[in-house]
Amino acid sequence: MRRFEDHFITRRQMLRIGGVGMTGYHFLPLIQPKAKAGGRAAPRGSARFCIFVMLEGGQSHVDSWDLKEGPWTPQDFDIRALPGVGKWPLGLYPKLAERRDKYTLLRSMEAWESQHGRGQYYMQTGHQHNPALAPELPSIGSVIAYEYASRRRETDSLPPFVGFNTFPQVGLLGSGFLPARYTPFHVNTASDISALAPAKEDLPEFQRRWELLRRFDSRIRTDPALEKKAYRDFHNHYEGAVEMMSDPRSAGIFSIREDEHKRYGDNSTGDAFILARNLVTADAGTHFIFLTHEDWDHHGRIYDRQNFYKRSYELDTALSRLLDDLEAAKRADGSSVLDETLIVCVGEFGRTPGALTNIAGRDHYQYAFTALFAGGGVKPGQALGGTDERGAKIVDPGWSGGRGVYPEDLATTIYSAMGIDWTKKIEETPSGRAYYYIEIFSPTQLLANRVVEELFA
Repeated sequence: MRRFEDHFITRRQMLRIGGVGMTGYHFLPLIQPKAKAGGRAAPRGSARFCIFVMLEGGQSHVDSWDLKEGPWTPQDFDIRALPGVGKWPLGLYPKLAERRDKYTLLRSMEAWESQHGRGQYYMQTGHQHNPALAPELPSIGSVIAYEYASRRRETDSLPPFVGFNTFPQVGLLGSGFLPARYTPFHVNTASDISALAPAKEDLPEFQRRWELLRRFDSRIRTDPALEKKAYRDFHNHYEGAVEMMSDPRSAGIFSIREDEHKRYGDNSTGDAFILARNLVTADAGTHFIFLTHEDWDHHGRIYDRQNFYKRSYELDTALSRLLDDLEAAKRADGSSVLDETLIVCVGEFGRTPGALTNIAGRDHYQYAFTALFAGGGVKPGQALGGTDERGAKIVDPGWSGGRGVYPEDLATTIYSAMGIDWTKKIEETPSGRAYYYIEIFSPTQLLANRVVEELFA
């Protein structure tokens, strides 16, 4: 028997069931919000790190991990049948084909949004985009940073949340109403990253300047007044940056050898994967990494070499190397770093199935797409869910939810793997509206979010 909250109910119907009140007090000073547990969750806690790879623009699922062959399919896709997977474009993803024992595919993803900005916002927060509340809501990475603050060790010097190469559309979302210490530290791998780790001989001068700055503006940095919050936020950023730059480990973490640069693909995307690997292997305070692989938005000329081919080659190489290296890296107890690192790779939606458009591309499509999961307790080698012969409709959800997997479910699954009670809420917000880690209200319907348990061993 289905539970009440498993049924889809429109928002208007829900308002008929009970009124919703909201009290606005936009000038509430928030020093350290307190999360209250909902008491219903049983997090898995199978991961300590999460690397979220956002395929910005929306990867074409029907040309990649849920391949649907047709007259439009280029011959050099080199379609092969892989055990347990079905048709696979070996010409685009040869390395991932060799590593089918390291990851699982979920082919029943579905989204509420078909516009890039709103879709990426939903993926980063697990919440519907509401213009009035958007500046207030924290991203999933910031919530994880907030939750992991109590677990932070004296030896942890790196930011809890790091983002790589996230510029398009909504950009990298921050901590919202949470304190600035949970805001992501962003790195552009196309720029010079050597400044993140000063040379040993430069550290004394660096420390001298830092102490001078602290003495100069100490009063405004410690002023508790609400209007001074911006100064306190900058102070949090400064202290985090100085802590990271003063750690002798940073030089090794934020450096890329030429041989590794080539091994990961000889491009800025590969460099981001290298640094993500370094961060989780170092285990020095970073627990959530948001890595953007941009330019999958191929409305026209999708099969040009600089479009889908290039992005696929970059992803195939970098992701495969990351899986290999995290599996090879061992902790003191003999377990691999991959065992405790959840990897999620997905776009904000898929692309239109069937024949190409009149400009030889594919448009936005939110009704079916594929996500890749690895590590962090995930049972590898699976292909969960399935679509029809065109890749247009989910015909096999592949999990106990009995429907498509939405961004709310994805966020719930990440929180569970990271050992976080996703039913928590924080009542002290600037708007006065309680912030729920995951809300049951979707853009149009009531949805019982769930952990996709079938992903895990």
